[in-house]
Formats: sequence, C-alpha cells, structure tokens
Amino acid sequence: MSRTLYHFEHSPFSRRTRLALAHKGLTASLVEGRAEPARLTEVQKICPLRTVPILVEPDGRALGDSTAISRYLDVAYPDAAPIWPTEREAARATFEATTLLDVALNTLVDIGTRYDVLVDSTAWATVKGEMLGRAQTALDALAPHAEARAGKTWTDAGWSAADFWIVTATIWVDGWASRAPTNARIAQLMALGLRWPTPLSRWTDGHRARVDVALTARA
Repeated sequence: MSRTLYHFEHSPFSRRTRLALAHKGLTASLVEGRAEPARLTEVQKICPLRTVPILVEPDGRALGDSTAISRYLDVAYPDAAPIWPTEREAARATFEATTLLDVALNTLVDIGTRYDVLVDSTAWATVKGEMLGRAQTALDALAPHAEARAGKTWTDAGWSAADFWIVTATIWVDGWASRAPTNARIAQLMALGLRWPTPLSRWTDGHRARVDVALTARA
C-alpha cells in the first residue's frame, strides 16, 4: 500500500502538509477531497476529526490535522530533514509563528464560512468584530519578525515549519481575488475586510521561487 494524502488543492493546511512531505523527501499519492460530490463524505470517515488533510501511511493508519501530521513526520522519519526546529530560540519563534497564524486562519474560516449563518442575529456585529479583531491582531504580531527576516528563512534553523505556514497562508490569501467570482466561500472571506500584513507578503515573495513552493503551493 502506498502513502496517501487526502487534501484540498488550495487549502493552506493541505499545502503546508505537502511542503512537509517534500521537505522529508516522502512521496504520497494525492487525492483531492472535493473531486467528486460523494468523495468528501467518504474522506471524512477516514479520520474522526472530519477535516482535511489526512495522511494515510503505507500500513493503513491515518492521521489528520496538518500540525499533528508534521510533528508525526519528524518522529516517524527522524533521519530526514527536521520540520520543527529543536534549538531553543528557533523552536520558540516557530511555535509562536505557527500558533499565531493558526489562530488567524481558524478564526477567519470560522467567521467567514461557518458562523455567517448567524448574520441576522443582533449579536452578529459584536461577535464578528471580536473574532475578526483577534485574527487581525495575530497576523499583525507577525509583521515585525517578517520585516526583520526579509530575504531569510523565519529562523536560523533554515527552511522549516514556520516558513511552510507563512508561505502557504499568504499564497492562499493572494489567490482570493481570482477565485472569488466562482467560489462563494472565498467571496465571503474577502468581504470580511481582513488586512493581510504587507511584511508577510514581502517576506513570502522572497521564497516563491523555491522549487518545492512552486510545485506544492501553487495558487
């Protein structure tokens, strides 16, 4: 049995997982979760999290959640390049960046594509403002580091988890304008008025030419 990754082509969570596999030098058969109407339901049954991406190893065991998958890959394949730095300062900076970005992305997706059914509630404006503010604050906290590390990897440990997280998220947001006319959920996200920090975009621009980014994180 070969290794399989169930993924969504444009999802930053799936893209960072593809980058993690490439970083480890691991191949996987890619299965697009939305390729067929009934496929997503079947994919969600593989893992109790009911989310994508899902990695299925050759032994048939499955693991969901992009962070969990990347941490697992470091443990399961320790001889390959590490995804998560172990040196103290690099580890701190990586955990900070990935956590802030996940707070922003998860909050954004929730408010833009899940909680929007509450738009007619009198509490909607307050809830939306609080959640959007949380996402924006998390992203803005990353901007000074992006400016300081322009032209470099996020930490001195080299290309690793924080780089995957930032690059894939920025490319995802960059692709909203072209996808919004045919994708209602992306249009809803754009309508929220989130401001993607310019330093994150500039930092990402310094890494777009990487071969693994071009192959695994194409918008």
